[in-house]
Amino acid sequence: MNKMSFLIEHLKGQRLRLFLVTLATVIFSFLSLFSSRVFSYVIDNVVQGLPVTDRILQGVTSLLGGMDCIRSHLYIVALFLLGIYVLTALLMYYRMSRQAVVAESLTKNIRDDLYNHLQLLPYAYHVRAKTGELVQRCTSDVDTIRRFFSGQLEEVFGIIASIIIALWTLISIDAKLAVFASISFPIIFIYSYLFFRKMQKLFLASDEKEEEMTGYIQEALSGVRVIKAFNRERYEMDRFLKHSNEYRHVTVGMLENLGNYWGMSYGICTAGILSVIVAGIFAVRGGTLSAGNFYVFIVYQTRVLWQIRNLGRILSDFGKLIVSIGRLQEIKNEPTEDLESGADADLHGDIVFENVSFHYADDPSYEVLKNISFTIPQGKTVAVIGPTGSGKSSLIHLLARLYDVTGGRILINGHDINEVRKNTLRRNIGIVLQEPFLFSKSIYDNLRIANPDLDDKSIYAASKIASIHDVINNFDKGYSTLVGEKGVTLSGGQKQRIAIARTIVNKTPILVFDDSLSAVDTETDAAIRQGLHSFDKDATMIIITQRILSAKDADLIIVLENGEVTEMGTHQELLAKEGLYQRISEIQNRREGGEEDVREV
Repeated sequence: MNKMSFLIEHLKGQRLRLFLVTLATVIFSFLSLFSSRVFSYVIDNVVQGLPVTDRILQGVTSLLGGMDCIRSHLYIVALFLLGIYVLTALLMYYRMSRQAVVAESLTKNIRDDLYNHLQLLPYAYHVRAKTGELVQRCTSDVDTIRRFFSGQLEEVFGIIASIIIALWTLISIDAKLAVFASISFPIIFIYSYLFFRKMQKLFLASDEKEEEMTGYIQEALSGVRVIKAFNRERYEMDRFLKHSNEYRHVTVGMLENLGNYWGMSYGICTAGILSVIVAGIFAVRGGTLSAGNFYVFIVYQTRVLWQIRNLGRILSDFGKLIVSIGRLQEIKNEPTEDLESGADADLHGDIVFENVSFHYADDPSYEVLKNISFTIPQGKTVAVIGPTGSGKSSLIHLLARLYDVTGGRILINGHDINEVRKNTLRRNIGIVLQEPFLFSKSIYDNLRIANPDLDDKSIYAASKIASIHDVINNFDKGYSTLVGEKGVTLSGGQKQRIAIARTIVNKTPILVFDDSLSAVDTETDAAIRQGLHSFDKDATMIIITQRILSAKDADLIIVLENGEVTEMGTHQELLAKEGLYQRISEIQNRREGGEEDVREV
């Protein structure tokens, strides 16, 4: 999609309004210049009695009752001018108000489309994308487009119309002097064009530095707990100062160049105006140019030169517009995830991993999972345990098709999940992540975020199973308590338990707990697992954990090492033979009230 197509697509519903605004701008430019011709008409034709040679002014004379009537009733000219100014004001009002509607509607369409597109991009894209960069593009770059369409685009049409009208009028008055006056037009335009071609690189560099700074701010604010815990405030201030100084340095350099442009262009414009004044004075003294027409030359020359000079500013913003559209198109060109293709299927059944292998697209030489095979019967609980980096979480990503297998296949109730609609698949799998994300809403709203129609009874029942109901009731506002951004007002264990309740309340046939009990004590852990078993006996549960205590009651325990299944069995079976599971159990049993990281084994 080229940049013009991008704009046309998002101007849907506003194209007629944009055309009418453009037409109003052209008429406005004509009337603004024509008022100067009326003053010239009064000086030369009404006062000095020179014959009227301009066809438009001849028509005006007839419209106003003839020259004798005008001379005896000068107020008629005043009323005529007043009418021009009133019409000009109305056109200005229409132009400004309607172009604001066009600009805001355009940016809304872009913003909505961009956000929807981001939501539909695959999980792999968001893993590698920088949040601060996306935020900066969705705000600053979109606002650049809004500013251009809120006035500068119509100003371009106004400038073009003014140049055409001015040249046509001046040539009709005095062709030689018009040519002399227009010499400075291409000079200032070429200077502006070349200057702002060069400036595009500086605009891009400034945007990139702003993007880096925005990304750092987002990261630092998200990690404020870590910063406080490690007493790194001063270090983070220095890091921000570095980003801020780099952004300032690039932007100041850009603004200094703009300052040079405005100064040089002012000199070029002033020289052009002065040259016309001098030439015009000699022409008036020589009798080849009337005083009224000399006034028209000065007014038109001054207005057009300043407008062409402003065209340089618009070109600079147009350069920024092109850069911003390109950066937005980079996001739009990313292929979205297909959530609708495939079949609707009954997913209440056995889960089968059949020779499943997986590697990331950017590193095909490293196999995260290698020929994994196992079966999870419906209604059973399976625990997956293993060192960090062994591929435990990758199993869950593949099950929910956040990534697709690169070898083998996964079956649920006999259906290959690659042939099932992703919407259907994910609607039947409830996942509680290791790092639960809570929205900046009340606890109640967080619990029913996936299903706003849930009743209080269901929410309270799920909260009791997650051992968080009594804790919530002890808060001053109970379930109406606001949790702050990312649940910052809650402890890690409280967030995990709310996330568990949020998942199980939807009663999905498959429940996955990705190390989601790591922040709760062993007693609460046991209570939650016991509640889960009694909650839905037909639900199939997968528990990713590093705790023997969390795994020991599972119907089947799978041990992963380096992407391969090295052990499978019940708790007692695995304890009875040498292996990783036995060593983990021995280490954790030696430590009263705590567990050792599996990586130490």
